Amino acid sequence: MLWSAAPAAALFNIIQGTAMHRVARAALIAAAVLFGTNAMSETIQMKIGEAVYPIELLENDAARSLSSRLPLALQFEDFGSTERIAYLNPKLSVGSSPMRTTPQTGDLAYYMPWGNLAAFVKPFRESEGLVPLGKMPPEAIRTLKECRDEVVRFERTGSD
Repeated sequence: MLWSAAPAAALFNIIQGTAMHRVARAALIAAAVLFGTNAMSETIQMKIGEAVYPIELLENDAARSLSSRLPLALQFEDFGSTERIAYLNPKLSVGSSPMRTTPQTGDLAYYMPWGNLAAFVKPFRESEGLVPLGKMPPEAIRTLKECRDEVVRFERTGSD
């Protein structure tokens, strides 16, 4: 039987902000390492208007580069019907990060050729130059799809 991170991530979202948060986060990281999936390294938050959503960043150089720039205020735009994108200036340092991924709904990634963040609202094919950065909960994706040109803020949570 293959292990899936989806049920664990759903439970993690339910207990976000409780005393069990740190224990659950450690367990998710351990499970990810044991089962060969990308480990999460840090929880940041995305703010759209008054709504705040947790974003789980992966353990890689590009995600650390993004985190080092926080806080960020960005405007996302539609790119086809598959993703919403926002440009970063200067580009992220990707170091030894994976240089390709097959994004799923809720994935946050960095497209190296254009220097943009990509939040996937639908699954997409494997893409070269697309660096995985993290995961967003379904509510965050829904709000991001609907926010049009509203400023989206990425910040540290203060709890990590």
